[in-house]
Amino acid sequence: MRWIKPSLRHSISALLGNEVRKHSPESLEPVRQAMLSALGEEGAKANPRLKHRLMYVHDAHALWFARAEMVAVLSRVHGEAKAVDLVRSLSPAFQGLLPKSLMESARQMR
Repeated sequence: MRWIKPSLRHSISALLGNEVRKHSPESLEPVRQAMLSALGEEGAKANPRLKHRLMYVHDAHALWFARAEMVAVLSRVHGEAKAVDLVRSLSPAFQGLLPKSLMESARQMR
């Protein structure tokens, strides 16, 4: 006996629509590289765990929410003002990968 019926699995996928399959790992690669570049060698040395997370996370939301940790790490390396500017400059890279409401909430914080 199956625990998850195929029809249930397909109906969940249908409810989620294209959002689940919309973004391939390849579409996240430019964002990932931009974040790793902003983190830099000094930031990676300061927090190797964050670098590892950025390299292997497979979700745009996880990358988006890792920005807070990036600010904390970069603040120790460059100071808070520069860290915030660096992380804010990454926001356009997320265009089309996240819901508009999430992007707009970040714009309102400025």
